[in-house]
Amino acid sequence: MTGLLAAGARSAFCAVSAAVLAAGCSGGEGAQSGGRSSAPGEATVIPTVSGGTPFPSRSPRIPGGLPDPGRVDQKDATALSRAALTVMYSVDSTVDAGLLNAKLRAVGYLAPAYAAEVRAEPVQYVPEEWRRHRAYLAVRLRPIERDAGAPKDGPTAAYRQWRLITTPTGRDGWRGRPSEFVVFMSLTRSSKRDPWRISDTTSTNGG
Repeated sequence: MTGLLAAGARSAFCAVSAAVLAAGCSGGEGAQSGGRSSAPGEATVIPTVSGGTPFPSRSPRIPGGLPDPGRVDQKDATALSRAALTVMYSVDSTVDAGLLNAKLRAVGYLAPAYAAEVRAEPVQYVPEEWRRHRAYLAVRLRPIERDAGAPKDGPTAAYRQWRLITTPTGRDGWRGRPSEFVVFMSLTRSSKRDPWRISDTTSTNGG
């Protein structure tokens, strides 16, 4: 994927990132009083800064944990893509500045060129409401069957589709609105003996 098409794909995936962060900004379940939430119909502003490195982040303590790279079958395109997508969206407001922290934790699953694109993404900060509830993003993934006419897997290229459902989840019982997307993932490797790596992702609203 090159040129304008690649730029559009990156913009789409960044837009999904912004939508995921915005989802929990107005009245979720069990919301507590105090602080300011967005009024109905009011746009939520997610500040960004240019540059590739967010504030330092420790490993998140998300219930269930993150996939262990040593236990992921990295020669299985489905297993690799599931692990990568889970890590990319498992943001934790108690340790992360924004979603980019989570994506940077996934660079070991990414092809070098795509990892460089991720590092160059702007930081999209988690909403203050998440921090008040010490929230993390709960991630659910459902595989989607290959569309008719979609490219078939080959020895060094593979394609996977996932339905991604994310829910801001507070450690105090608060829950924000879930967001749902369809994520298309391209994978590459040098030979059958090598592990798969994610070479590109594009997303559409799956609501």
